[in-house]
Amino acid sequence: MLPIITVFGREIGLYSLCAVIGLLVSGTLFGIRVKKVGLYVEDVVLLILCVVAGLVVGGSALYGLTHVNILIHLIASLPDYSLSQIWQVLQYCFGGSVYYGGLIGGTIAVFLYSRKKNGETKAFLRDQYAVCIPLFHCFGRIGCFLGGCCYGIPSSFGFIAHGNTLVPELNDVRRFPVALTEAAAELALFLLLFLLQKKGKLSGKLIWLYGFLYAIVRFFLEFLRGDAIRGIWLGLSTSQWISIALFIGCGLYFLLGHKAPVVQRDEGGSDGKQVKAPEDL
Repeated sequence: MLPIITVFGREIGLYSLCAVIGLLVSGTLFGIRVKKVGLYVEDVVLLILCVVAGLVVGGSALYGLTHVNILIHLIASLPDYSLSQIWQVLQYCFGGSVYYGGLIGGTIAVFLYSRKKNGETKAFLRDQYAVCIPLFHCFGRIGCFLGGCCYGIPSSFGFIAHGNTLVPELNDVRRFPVALTEAAAELALFLLLFLLQKKGKLSGKLIWLYGFLYAIVRFFLEFLRGDAIRGIWLGLSTSQWISIALFIGCGLYFLLGHKAPVVQRDEGGSDGKQVKAPEDL
């Protein structure tokens, strides 16, 4: 484990560094691909900024909900806290991020941004977002492994960390590499979705396919996480309940979604024949 490196006397968290690298790689791929549908550079930059804002706000909001008891206590005891103490509590409650929250926030941002685009452009933007999300998350999970924040259960197979001061309970126990396993699964999902989009398959539905498949992966990997803060409800973690809802919702939409409407395509003097356009989600 290597949670922090020192560069020119400055400490850098590898989790944050991996997340930034993942954002740059996936954002670059996103920008290159969506230019195919005629977006200007300014549009691409604005869209990426909207997605990043959705990721940050959504991830922090869901992280805050995992500390709902602290927030309720804070609201009930406001007169007893100074402004600095309130700020410290809020920083603690919203100072992290939950992937599912970021996924939901980023998805909402893409859907809102693309809602006024024509059917083909709208479908392409949402499909490309679906392709880039697992690529970004792959880097993020590598960062989790290096930082030790998503360590695995004790296992006869895996890794042993020593001297991790950020997560002391991780040390000196052989643990299953659950973060690297999820990174590999996300890379596989990226390759699958990338190939489907390149071949023009399931246009407009890739985000629903990703949600359906990732929910399965996340549900079972949660049993291998091992970290104590999982928000257990009726024997399942918060992320497992979200996975169940995502599995059902995305699965139903993907399987039972309406067929693509027939529209007129006019591309620089085309003959105006009727063609099926991607589904207007």
